[in-house]
Amino acid sequence: MKKYILIPIILSLLLFASCNSADEITLPETEITTEAETIEETLPVEPGVTIAGNDISNYSIVHDGTKAASNLASDLKLLIYNTCGCRLTVKKHTAAESEFEILVGKTNRTESVEVRSTYSRPNVYYDVKVVGAKLVIMGEGRTTLEKLTPELNALIESGAMAAVELADSPISGNIIANADKYSMSERAEGTDLRVFHWNFAAPYLDPNVTTPPVVYTDNVTRGEDMADMILQFLPDIITTNEFYASHNGNTTFFDAVMSQLGEYYVCLESPYDKDKPEAGADAIKGKTINSNIIYRKDIGLEVISSAWRYSTQKTNTSTSNPKGYIYYHGSHTAVFSYQGTKFILSTAHYADSLKSNQWAREQLAAVADAQAAFSSPLPVILTGDHYTSYNQSSPDSGYKYIASAGYKDAQQTADFIANKVGIHGTFHKIGERQTNRISEDFVWYTDGIKALCFKVLANKISDDASDHYPVMADLALN
Repeated sequence: MKKYILIPIILSLLLFASCNSADEITLPETEITTEAETIEETLPVEPGVTIAGNDISNYSIVHDGTKAASNLASDLKLLIYNTCGCRLTVKKHTAAESEFEILVGKTNRTESVEVRSTYSRPNVYYDVKVVGAKLVIMGEGRTTLEKLTPELNALIESGAMAAVELADSPISGNIIANADKYSMSERAEGTDLRVFHWNFAAPYLDPNVTTPPVVYTDNVTRGEDMADMILQFLPDIITTNEFYASHNGNTTFFDAVMSQLGEYYVCLESPYDKDKPEAGADAIKGKTINSNIIYRKDIGLEVISSAWRYSTQKTNTSTSNPKGYIYYHGSHTAVFSYQGTKFILSTAHYADSLKSNQWAREQLAAVADAQAAFSSPLPVILTGDHYTSYNQSSPDSGYKYIASAGYKDAQQTADFIANKVGIHGTFHKIGERQTNRISEDFVWYTDGIKALCFKVLANKISDDASDHYPVMADLALN
């Protein structure tokens, strides 16, 4: 005999819950006080509200611990109570498993893993389906939940939820805008490596940081949203600026990002670093390096060596610091092997426009140190926030120095350039879409590499999360 799920009410609740984005409402997981709780708890359970034939009052709501999933779970608890009079327990997936559960997000339950494992990029797909006795709501991050909302609405209005077989997936879809080979959702034909660069902006809740406030309420939400965006494109290598493991004691932002980038690893330091930190990659006399290379291990990328370098050059003087200060925003350089081909990748944050030529020289010096270990030159990928170094007429132009060393700017030379220089910049005011500002963020490359596609990624998340738009390039290793 076929089993059926009769949940028109529960799915209408999900629709309502998913309309509340993570940065608009945060409800506690434990007790939720509502007007409904002030009346006697004698409301009857709505007859016929079942999941796989089981009364909904037997269920608990389990979420993966992210802000988007926990907020949806809290909203769902409140709505079920107001509709049915039954108070479901909300818990993280680290709690003990029970037979009857509504699973929200990327939980560790077998049923969630089963649904998630059918997709190569789970962060662009969503599903609502029954697996065994459990209802699985598979949607990772706020982006997919927002895309899920109208599909839920259409399905409910059509009346198709009257009865759904367990094997069916009544709601399923993705957030890919289009599928042509230059959409950047899908890789350009012939791509070996997808390189993604983003100046994240230092943790804005830190009182010692002057970065303008962003529209998110906390660094956890901001970090999770940024990681969610990255995972939608699933790059092979991520390079970052203003991304600290600990910035003046603030670890929440870094942890929020890295907790979601589960398949990615930060490169480790290596012996060729002449200015190696005293006690680990993040310990330079209380400072932290903000340029990091993060990569996927599961695609065949192997790190041969990597190292952080930091500048000892003094920058501008001030009344409070007449001798000038040392600028610690250095570079991170790594030697990789991919399917037998070795290449060097380096990222750096120049920041001070008056010294952009100096920072460019130091970044290329770090590359030269890496090259010294090999008998013949390796191809190089260079990324970073090179500040106003794009002004080629300036005598201090870092751009001019890098170009004179034989590097090619992917934003000018890729086979397909989605955002032309002068039309689409990378620097903007936080919270606003400003695509006509200057380009400060680059992907450079040398002979032995071909740029197939380049794009500046401007969307709601990147508008709000940082004052820089991320850039991404699909590259082929010749």
